[in-house]
Amino acid sequence: MAYKRAEWHSGLTYRQTCSNCSTVVTYKDDVLDFRPWYADGFVYCPRCHSPLRHRETFAIDGVAPHTATAVVDAPVADSALAAFCPQCGKRFNDGDAFCAACGTKR
Repeated sequence: MAYKRAEWHSGLTYRQTCSNCSTVVTYKDDVLDFRPWYADGFVYCPRCHSPLRHRETFAIDGVAPHTATAVVDAPVADSALAAFCPQCGKRFNDGDAFCAACGTKR
């Protein structure tokens, strides 16, 4: 079975936070794996090995260099982590108390 998302690579860098261990994971879409229940792709958290569902909203521009595997970022300040929703990875706007995408409390 072929997955449409597997047929193209954006070349963008993606970042998300593992909900199990709070590890910030940065990756390129060429390392995505696919299963029927992860049709848009996923990567494994390098610390706890939980599958992290890929979403295009996790894209960041020009922050991490191109890598062939998922990597754990250096520790990030709490204020920087607060800029992104820990549930869905969407960026918070200034003054948001809740995530506009999923409703998670900031």
